[in-house]
Amino acid sequence: MVDVQVTSTETIRPSSPTPEHLRTFKLSMLDMSAPTFYIPLVFFYSSNIKVAKSQNAAKSHRLKTCLSETLTRFFPLAGRVKEESSVDCNDQGVDFVEAQVSSQLSEFLKLPNKEEFLFQLLPCNFFNSKSGREVLLAIQVNHFQCGGIAIGVSISHSVADMATTATFINNWAITARGENWVPCPTFNSASLFPARRVERFSSPVTENLSSKRFVFTESNLASLRTKSSTYSRAGMPTRVEALSALIWRCVIRATRKEGSSRALACVHAVNIRSRMDPPLPDHSFGNLFVVVTTSGVAEKDLYQGCLEEQLREAFRQIDDAHVRELRGSNAHLKLWELQRRVAEKFSNMEVEFCSFTSWTSFPLYDVDFGWGEPVWVSTVNYPSRNVVYLLGRRWGDGIEAWVCMEKEDMARFEEDDELLSFVSDPTIV
Repeated sequence: MVDVQVTSTETIRPSSPTPEHLRTFKLSMLDMSAPTFYIPLVFFYSSNIKVAKSQNAAKSHRLKTCLSETLTRFFPLAGRVKEESSVDCNDQGVDFVEAQVSSQLSEFLKLPNKEEFLFQLLPCNFFNSKSGREVLLAIQVNHFQCGGIAIGVSISHSVADMATTATFINNWAITARGENWVPCPTFNSASLFPARRVERFSSPVTENLSSKRFVFTESNLASLRTKSSTYSRAGMPTRVEALSALIWRCVIRATRKEGSSRALACVHAVNIRSRMDPPLPDHSFGNLFVVVTTSGVAEKDLYQGCLEEQLREAFRQIDDAHVRELRGSNAHLKLWELQRRVAEKFSNMEVEFCSFTSWTSFPLYDVDFGWGEPVWVSTVNYPSRNVVYLLGRRWGDGIEAWVCMEKEDMARFEEDDELLSFVSDPTIV
């Protein structure tokens, strides 16, 4: 049993007030269509010696001071969403929570069920901050008995995607290391995608769920890619394409019901920054992603290479021409029409969706506050059926898949022979 006790909660505000001409930050159409939950991440840092409380206090003070400086550059995060279309950059600040963990970090990381305790290390659940305030950013610094630290970060998806989240956290870490040059975010998404009211994308919250983490080493991913390329007309798949197709196949087999003709389509979030011409910089602030949907596939139609080809084609269609359509005056109507056509196309097939989000390309293991890179970066699963998060691993050694399914389906999924031929020991970090 891991006990996490909150010891303090305070508000951190920008070190300099936001200028009057920046007090209203307009959200983009893509911001307004993004889900409203918090993006959760936990960064674990080890310590080889027992650290005195005074040293922990010094680390916390440094984190808070540099967070305040960083918020000056990322000023919308210290504000509050106003009428869904803008942020009032009023410098009300972000939550900063500190907590004490009743275990050694090394012991925690060895727990076979450590994922069950991760919510305690975060300052928010998916939908509410622990303070009860509608903050856009919250931090929780968790001190282990050995001096190790876990920093839980929750950032509102209403204003930021994972690219922005990674940029902010690395910016904060660079400031804490005392480096002279810190890249500043750019704020032009609202001019590229003017605000228009659209339906937000979000998977429905459900119960009776099981969430588990599956580890795929780089060598196993290489074998998977080679095997997939043998049968795919699209050539060698990327790591994300090959792994998504594998999990998609296994989900189809695990969720099939006898006598059902239901198909299962794949939904994948795609970062559009690099797909624009000219490309946007990685530090462009906001939600700059779109969601692609493949055709529905029934279990009887499965064959090696089929799903890889569908994913490759879906990703290929997200190019500059597609993005330019999203920038048009009727873009919101096109999004609605696309959603309508998808629903109509699949309505007679009883189609279900398997939703993927890949964070493998973001430099989460570069987040060094001055005491080394994290030994593990984790998340928690969104509480909805057939949701998958893909995270990179330390030193680039593979991918972790965080899978959430109904309990009965998970029992079948984790015993799938094809999955087991590529998955590694799930207790390692």
